[in-house]
Amino acid sequence: MTTPERPEKRCRRAAPPPPPDIPDDLLLSDVLPRLPVKSLARFKCVCRSWRAAVERDPALVRRHLALSRAAVPPSMLVVPCKEFYCDDVPKEMSFHRLILGNNTAPGAAAELVFRNAWPDGVRQDGAVPTHCDGLVAIAASGDRVLVCNPATRELVVLPPASRDALDDCSPPPVALGYDPRRNRYVVARCFYRKCYVHEDVASGEVWLVHYDIGHETFTLGGGVSSGWELTADPPHAVARETRPVCTAEAFYWCTAAAGVVRQPSNKLLRFGLRDRAFEVLPFPPGADFVGGADHLTELAGMPCYVRPATDTAFEFWVANEDGKWEWSLRCRVDFVDYGESVGVEAMVVVAAAGDEMVVAADHRELYVYDVRRGSVRRVVDMEEELEYEGPDWSTCEYRGDLLLHHVVPYVESLVSIGRCNYTRTKTTNK
Repeated sequence: MTTPERPEKRCRRAAPPPPPDIPDDLLLSDVLPRLPVKSLARFKCVCRSWRAAVERDPALVRRHLALSRAAVPPSMLVVPCKEFYCDDVPKEMSFHRLILGNNTAPGAAAELVFRNAWPDGVRQDGAVPTHCDGLVAIAASGDRVLVCNPATRELVVLPPASRDALDDCSPPPVALGYDPRRNRYVVARCFYRKCYVHEDVASGEVWLVHYDIGHETFTLGGGVSSGWELTADPPHAVARETRPVCTAEAFYWCTAAAGVVRQPSNKLLRFGLRDRAFEVLPFPPGADFVGGADHLTELAGMPCYVRPATDTAFEFWVANEDGKWEWSLRCRVDFVDYGESVGVEAMVVVAAAGDEMVVAADHRELYVYDVRRGSVRRVVDMEEELEYEGPDWSTCEYRGDLLLHHVVPYVESLVSIGRCNYTRTKTTNK
């Protein structure tokens, strides 16, 4: 007679074999790059090799960045702030990630990614953020520029830049881009060494009659000797109310609008990161940049010029640098169902995937334009309908007439700003 097996013996026999070990090269090339930065920050504690890979392996950083760029639906970074003429200058910044999906609706939540105190205050009306590969640059009060990676919560304050003669109006905007020749990220800013303002009492028109404008760059991670480096001066005055556009190898600045500086015609200035020189380029046919009506943004990695075609419609012109400088009309978006005041303050393309283009208008509302169907729909009012999560996952209040909601494209990345002679601040994030 056969003796029956004991239950614990049957369990041991039925247990599956242990899973095979994942080779380190496969783990680093295909597994870790697919994880969010928050998870990778925790996994650095597993072992020294993982920590070294997450912090210093350029191949892992590049692979993770490439996968983040290809993520669908795309995400964006919302930076709510008070206007610069408010008496209460904000003492901290917060960055909120928003992913627009099919279920985005009023009451949608914008995840708090990073929050940090800045004791001197940030006059964020003029300090429009610029973004490149997960890094964000903002002009703070005075001559200071902040650069941060919201995903890794790394924040640095660059050394003092050149004094700007118009800083009492608003801080000069900054550009942020990548220089492939030197494999470095570069921050750039235009500033006025001196200027003289003339006002016509009868007409109320104000313009600069004399000015001396400069341009400087700062290379991130350039070592302990890094500092702001002066370049050739811009050939024309630069419009301060317009965000510069950053592409793979160049920064683009709009020349000052009529009524600010009297010059024959407004042009587009291109500062090449390879030759570190300025080039004067034309705007689209018939266009002459007018602040508050025309806007400069980015679409598909190239400068995009947005100008009104009617009281409610805007034309989106995209530049092409393939061999020669040309403009082509990408689309015409009509906001007729949403009033005539749409796009008066800003019109920024923050994402484009397939036939859809996400546009932020007037620092407040997000729209989606279907290029194939030629239709536009409002997705969310960032002031009235978007819920901003606080440090304890509570809801922050970003309401009121004196608020702006800056939006930039966003990809989560492991890109490190680098260690050199920066002033580091204490993180107060959740």
